[in-house]
Amino acid sequence: MISIVTDDSLAYPASGDAFGPAEDYPEYRFGQAAARSNGVYAAVRRLFADSGLDRNRFGTAEWNPLGAWVRPGQRVFVLCNFVYHRRPQEREEAFLGKCTHASVIRAVIDYVLIAVGPRGRVRFGNAPLQGCKWDEVTRQTGAAELAAFYRAAGAPVELCDLRLHVAERNAWGWISKLERRGDADGIVVDLAGDSLLAALDARAPRYRVLDYDPQRTEACHAGGSHLYILNRAILESDVIVSIPKLKTHEKVGMTCALKGCVGAIAHKDCLAHHRQGPPAAGGDEYPGDPTGVLRVLSRVHDRVQRIPSDSGAARALRVLDRATRKLASKAVTGTGGAWWGNDTAWRMTLDIARCIAHADLDGRLHDQQLRPHLALIDGVIGGEGAGPLAPDPVHSGTLVWSDNPVEADEAAAILMGYDPQRLALVREARRLARLPILAPGAGRAEPLCNGRGMTWDELRAGVKRTYRPPAGWIGRL
Repeated sequence: MISIVTDDSLAYPASGDAFGPAEDYPEYRFGQAAARSNGVYAAVRRLFADSGLDRNRFGTAEWNPLGAWVRPGQRVFVLCNFVYHRRPQEREEAFLGKCTHASVIRAVIDYVLIAVGPRGRVRFGNAPLQGCKWDEVTRQTGAAELAAFYRAAGAPVELCDLRLHVAERNAWGWISKLERRGDADGIVVDLAGDSLLAALDARAPRYRVLDYDPQRTEACHAGGSHLYILNRAILESDVIVSIPKLKTHEKVGMTCALKGCVGAIAHKDCLAHHRQGPPAAGGDEYPGDPTGVLRVLSRVHDRVQRIPSDSGAARALRVLDRATRKLASKAVTGTGGAWWGNDTAWRMTLDIARCIAHADLDGRLHDQQLRPHLALIDGVIGGEGAGPLAPDPVHSGTLVWSDNPVEADEAAAILMGYDPQRLALVREARRLARLPILAPGAGRAEPLCNGRGMTWDELRAGVKRTYRPPAGWIGRL
């Protein structure tokens, strides 16, 4: 099921009125409509109506578009993309191109609340980068205003930061304070031989994620184990609804619903972003290194991550490391795994999506999918270029809805002007036989765009603008 709304005039509403609808819809449960116009709420409603959800009751107070997946009394987690707070020199529209906006979240949660009823529970949020300032990013996206509205209304809705390690960085860029939260909320899931990384085990890969101790990352992916630490709030939920951003990603090509699954991870050091070294040495950190300089910089970075952050040596090395890596990234395309040849990050991402679908609260994996995973992609303002952290904004006026993240991302890739078959993350998601994200044997639904059925070729032909890829992906999508 794929439904798309695209409207060049669609824009995020101003804050205030908690981003409620500007029209008294029959199914609306929170009193009077908002005084401000809100085209986003209307567009989300249209997505559900165009899809024929609960068709016979549309236009009545009983309309329940998500009722086919969400049952009364269930627990639902709405997984957003609050990747990082707004930086001092960052334009507001650039910030909105990388983070989910509260106006989209509001519409989705309102319909989830109809489905779960008074005995259900809804939580929303994610695990942003370790150094993200949660209070700032939730204020800047409007999520905090939304949480306050639901709290005042007595609705069973909670805003959640899923990180169990939260860092503060000083002006030099290194971690000056690390807050450790209750590890009991971290559920370890071991995919072992079922991990997509298992195919690389024989190469003895040195997995890395920037700014984390490499020994901790390697320990999560050693001895036949492939461990992922998910927040309990995800695995105790009956349904997941993802609301990611329509934006690029330097390591996997595009972000959207599948890559957004990484926001379920409570401890980021279990994430394998790339393998140290070039392909000729069994890695995918950068395409090549004829001078050997990149290898030296990579080894220095490893040493820096292992030195206590409050020591004098660490301060000096971190300044040097930060400066040299910045220079290297400008001089050489594809450092830090930020290129089309990254063969690690897509595997890690699909592993996490499979954990979300198949892992129970004890971390055990089941053959059957345990919870539906719905997706509504926020592309009102998307992001191109240096995503996911510093994309340039694209006013796309687009929302994409699907009952699974794979088809949502297939549609999103086309809308960005990309070929889904050239994105391993999207291509391989459909091919999974063991612990699949899609139902076995699932066909490929034809998309609806602005209520009109069309073929995928017609959707592709109607794309007006191609998103500029990240530097390491130019000419590859």
